[in-house]
Amino acid sequence: MTMLRKTRVFLADDHVLVRQGMRSLLEMEDDIQIVGEASNGQDAIEAIQRGPRPHVVLMDIHMPVMTGIDATRRLKAIMPDVLIIGLTASEDDDTLAEMIKAGASSYVLKSAAASDLVKTIRALRNDREAADVQMPPRMNRFNHRNTYAGPEPAMSEKRNIHQRLTRREMDVMKALLQGYSNKEIARELVISERTVQTHLSNIFSKMDVNSRTEAVLVALRDGWVTQQTSM
Repeated sequence: MTMLRKTRVFLADDHVLVRQGMRSLLEMEDDIQIVGEASNGQDAIEAIQRGPRPHVVLMDIHMPVMTGIDATRRLKAIMPDVLIIGLTASEDDDTLAEMIKAGASSYVLKSAAASDLVKTIRALRNDREAADVQMPPRMNRFNHRNTYAGPEPAMSEKRNIHQRLTRREMDVMKALLQGYSNKEIARELVISERTVQTHLSNIFSKMDVNSRTEAVLVALRDGWVTQQTSM
């Protein structure tokens, strides 16, 4: 009889109820074992060094004493093989980019379904077993070794993505890179918010992404749109 492979998971979040909720949900999975928890980054590092070594750390990005970003950076320095998933309440581009730079393999929104969190944990562990770590489908263009990059796409592929966007879609992308909200984009481009959403939907489809954050990170990674681009 084959033994079930367990993925050891450590929880780091300053909200007790969030930790309790994640623990309750994850402990329902036969292949996941919770090996510890902490309420800030410093305690997380100390507990991980003392206790059973986890395969995956669920790391809240915003915590007191030591943030999840700083804790991720330090933890990866002493345990390069540990997989870290950032937990965040919002998709702030700069914060997510810093978390990835620090060494996170992926992120999950706290508002996501429990099944998404489980799928991300399993996908990262399975990819590590098969080869090197890659992002799960939601963020599969980014990995922890290179700020925004997975395998570098061919230059022709970059150009093709760029060329598939219309002039107006490029205007929307420039606004995204400057951190504009849908309402601000609509005002800047003198179009309705519904039209902005339509453009975003088309952009996501052409870039094969699911969110504003992914679109921005792909654009920055590939270098075909820069943050210095003016409206």
